[in-house]
Amino acid sequence: MESFTIFMNFDGNCREVVEFYGKVFKVAPGSLQTYGEMPPTPGFDIPEALANKIMYADLKIAGTNIMFSDIPPDTDYAAGTNIVLTIGSTDDAEIRRWFGELKEGGEVISPLGETFFSKLYGMLVDKFGICWNIILND
Repeated sequence: MESFTIFMNFDGNCREVVEFYGKVFKVAPGSLQTYGEMPPTPGFDIPEALANKIMYADLKIAGTNIMFSDIPPDTDYAAGTNIVLTIGSTDDAEIRRWFGELKEGGEVISPLGETFFSKLYGMLVDKFGICWNIILND
């Protein structure tokens, strides 16, 4: 099964954004987790300033799952370019093909690998400047 999701990043005001969109579209978050609540992740120390910021939240708006996150400090942020397209599949080979083809001429941000939230996940910016999360769905 495949899925397509929009992922929006924010510079510290993600909780306000999720609350606002929830009110407008009359929906509650399906999930809301701070960086301080996430499991220990090798190579990622959580700065104190980030502990209460949103690591992950989602809202189902008009049948589409929209995911939200605050970006870590020291990450470039520009309003209007803060949307990441997320595509997932239960097919490992499909994930690898998408990632391999999308990375050509682009830049790999996070190579395909296992994370605490997926057995196979990667992030890249394609040759057109579009940021993608590629994820193996359970």
